[in-house]
Amino acid sequence: MSDEDFNQTEEDYESYSVGTLFGRSFLEKLLLAIIKAHPIGEDTPESRLRNAMRALTGENSKARVVAQDGDLPALLFMGHEHHVDKGNKFLWVMKHRREKNPPKPPKIRKDLALAKEATDKFFNPPNEQARKAIYDRLREKFSGSYYRKRGKGEGINFREYFVYQAVEHDYVAETLEAQSLDLICKELRENGVKTSR
Repeated sequence: MSDEDFNQTEEDYESYSVGTLFGRSFLEKLLLAIIKAHPIGEDTPESRLRNAMRALTGENSKARVVAQDGDLPALLFMGHEHHVDKGNKFLWVMKHRREKNPPKPPKIRKDLALAKEATDKFFNPPNEQARKAIYDRLREKFSGSYYRKRGKGEGINFREYFVYQAVEHDYVAETLEAQSLDLICKELRENGVKTSR
């Protein structure tokens, strides 16, 4: 493997999650709590949040939210396994980078293979036709094509989202943020500003 090949693989591994943004910011959550407590006209909370964010920061909301559904445990499993595959390949490259004729690197499993494994692990389909329907749905959700067919999630890298949720998501930080948000909402309510959380 040449140094150029090694450097390219290393760059691919290190940059795969750069620039991803998931979930609502703290400010968006706070504004949404106030907005939901004050319904006005026909505007949705989402459109009012966009207007509020634009007015306060000059930018639109950057939320990247994937709705919770029954497939989430399987999708998180797929994200974890995809991360493991990328990590194993990177470690292989590190181990064999100086060899002139290194063995073949381990493969990163394709979405379909991960979807089949997740189907077998999390679902109990009654027949092969049902199994195929499940793993096709999981594969499409993992790649994002499922959401884009429904006009949602344009610009979101769903594969990275599920990897992030499975491997890097910090539930302690999320809990601390939720507690802080509850305290601020309580303070606002005590000072006459309604909030809904």
